[in-house]
Amino acid sequence: MSQIQRKRVESSKKRHRRRPQRPWRKLLWVHQPYPDNYVDVSFLSQLKRNMHVQQYSFWALASDSTVIISHICTVAIFAIVFTVIYNLDWNPAWFAFLGSAFTLIGYFIWDYLGRNTTDLVITAKSAILLVSTLLGLSPVLKSLTQSTSSDSIWALSCWLFLLNIFFHDYSFARKKTVPPTLSTNLALAAAIVLASRLSTTISVFSFLLFSIELFGLFPIFSRWLRAYSFIGHLILTSTLFIITEFGIYIIGGYWALGIWTIAILSSCFVAPGWLIALQKYKNEIQGPWDPAKPVLRNR
Repeated sequence: MSQIQRKRVESSKKRHRRRPQRPWRKLLWVHQPYPDNYVDVSFLSQLKRNMHVQQYSFWALASDSTVIISHICTVAIFAIVFTVIYNLDWNPAWFAFLGSAFTLIGYFIWDYLGRNTTDLVITAKSAILLVSTLLGLSPVLKSLTQSTSSDSIWALSCWLFLLNIFFHDYSFARKKTVPPTLSTNLALAAAIVLASRLSTTISVFSFLLFSIELFGLFPIFSRWLRAYSFIGHLILTSTLFIITEFGIYIIGGYWALGIWTIAILSSCFVAPGWLIALQKYKNEIQGPWDPAKPVLRNR
């Protein structure tokens, strides 16, 4: 290479050095003098962490867990009632009588405190129609699963109650993603298949009447009480817990009682603390690379 050519190359390099490089821009459709894997120092300048993460309070989580505990205790009471009727030959009419008595008391409390304008005569007619229909269908429901083994009935009822717990309405939201009737229908379906294993028509009728009061009417009263008075809700949940403790002791003894108590107390106090402890591992990032949200303006 001649000396003249060498000088031209050196002068060209000097001009390129003096020429300022254009700043990088986050635009794909613009040709830029940067490699495809180039990451500019300004890329993470607008990084934001955990902007929309909700900070939980231990006692708020513990109080919210009582809603789940209340429903689980309701399912446990139903299982205890069926066990003592089926295995210990307790009279199901007593449970139907107690359920009807508590239903009347709950109805008058709801009607008085809620200032409702429901007609008592219409409510009584609806109740009589329901009881009459259930009494007429009891012989048919008793023979519903005669050709099915008991093991299949136990497995089917367990799955139905697991789905009932999963789909139960635990919130105050007006717009429901899953209708609350789904949980009720699952519980009543389990009650029907279990009632078909009882020996007499009166037992089937009494057990199904108790089931309708427990899963059809009691959740309405419980949801209303939770919205009306949280103290009343805590008293009701504590009462259900004590009844469940007594029933589990009758059918399972001290071991079953201890396991049940540890499980309920853990779900009320240990699980909220564990959730709060896991919050420090939350790492939700936002930045300008997120998809843009269009803003529609009315003209």
